[in-house]
Amino acid sequence: MLAIVGLPGSGKSLASVMLRKMGFDIIELGDIWRELLAKNGIPRSDPKATREFTRRIREKYGKEVYAKHAFRKIKSLRGDVAVLGIRSTYEMDYFRRRMKDIGVIALLAPIDVRFGRLRTRAKPEDPKVMKDLKWLDTREKRGFMKDKSEEKHGVMRVMEGADFVIANTSTVKKLEQNLKKAIKEIEMRNTKS
Repeated sequence: MLAIVGLPGSGKSLASVMLRKMGFDIIELGDIWRELLAKNGIPRSDPKATREFTRRIREKYGKEVYAKHAFRKIKSLRGDVAVLGIRSTYEMDYFRRRMKDIGVIALLAPIDVRFGRLRTRAKPEDPKVMKDLKWLDTREKRGFMKDKSEEKHGVMRVMEGADFVIANTSTVKKLEQNLKKAIKEIEMRNTKS
């Protein structure tokens, strides 16, 4: 399994397109989140309602609830799988307990670059002003948990433990080259172990 992690606007969606071309099945935790919101009639454009929904579902089913949904999908797949959008060590640890040979690639980009990408992408849940992206980054660092002590479990901790870090500040072609290089090295490492 390959895990692609990064803050909003770091290039995970673009990486998923590239990985599909390389033959990977893609599971995005964000897609699972959107499916559950739709199933429960919660508009993605309402940040207060989506936060409350996420809080409730995690309290009820565990902090790794989205990873649980993803793992059910992974079990039905036969080829190489890439999971995108892991937001906490709880989710990463859930996968690690169930799968071997997980390679983690972190995508990095400065906040101003990410904000420009998000404004262009314009998903309903994307921040519209820089202040909102800064707030979102703070939440991401906590894995979307309320308590500040949860920062030790947020996406930054997952990124710190990545096998490879790609600075996604250049061209699309460069990102693709870097992804291929990282995947090749992960595959070589896994065949040795």
